[in-house]
Amino acid sequence: MRHHYVPQFLLKRWQDESGKVHLFGVKSGKLVSSKRTPKWTGFENDLYAIVANAIGLGSDVLERKVFSPLDNNAVKALEKLERHEALTEDDHIAWTFFMSSLRVRQPDVLDYLRQEGGQLVRRFLAEADAKTLGPGQMSSEQWFGENLPGAIDAIRLANIIPRMITHDEVTETFGSLKWWFREFAETDPPLILSDMPLHWEGGFKNPEFTIQLPIGPRRLFFGTRSEKIEQILSNIEPADLIARANRTSLASASQRVWAASDSPAQEFIEANLKSWGVNVVQFRSLAQQNLSAGIWRDKRAAVCRAAGGWFC
Repeated sequence: MRHHYVPQFLLKRWQDESGKVHLFGVKSGKLVSSKRTPKWTGFENDLYAIVANAIGLGSDVLERKVFSPLDNNAVKALEKLERHEALTEDDHIAWTFFMSSLRVRQPDVLDYLRQEGGQLVRRFLAEADAKTLGPGQMSSEQWFGENLPGAIDAIRLANIIPRMITHDEVTETFGSLKWWFREFAETDPPLILSDMPLHWEGGFKNPEFTIQLPIGPRRLFFGTRSEKIEQILSNIEPADLIARANRTSLASASQRVWAASDSPAQEFIEANLKSWGVNVVQFRSLAQQNLSAGIWRDKRAAVCRAAGGWFC
């Protein structure tokens, strides 16, 4: 099953008259491009799948119960924002959770949680067994393997992913910002979208903390805390702001960048190719930094701190 770590509704905003987006990537140091429908890009097969039928969880429970409803609710909230309508409390929560999910749902996060995350759980079980089990008794890991296969990994994913998305400090920070847009004319250069689309500047406690998210070739979403920063961003010349936003998207790109057309995106990317991915930090390295500091004893805190800037 295709699981989109960049939501289809966001990708669709870049589709051309043929219903396709222009996809860019780097192979052997060279820029390559192709055209895909939003359905067939920005995904990995079974990215959120879990194997836990023994405990009553279907393999697609995260997609059905978490990401699909989250994206559907975000669409409604975004449409209201674009119409400058008042948001309900549910709308506000939906857009906040969506922004929070954009880093959590990335392949490197899932890869870490499936591997090292499961190993941590097994370590905790082994430590408990060493204190409580007698000689020859079945270990907790063996018991789970025989009676509830897949439960250790599944329970971890099914619990920690929603907790990471709804983490208090992240959602309170994002939700407390002023949300607004910069709109651009058809004569201005178009925005591009990276596979890590949400960008922020400053720490969560910084009075000038700002988030940025392209939501279409002609529309850039901001969340700002400071009136000074809002004024600066509002007054930057369109071409300059678009160039800055596109360089930020390129620096945040892990594997893919999308555009509404080949030109001028291809020329811009080629001119700035050395910037591709320079700001990308893999979740694994961030998590290991926190774990090596002893934070692993609080499992939830460790994972939250490592979520690409989700510093608790």
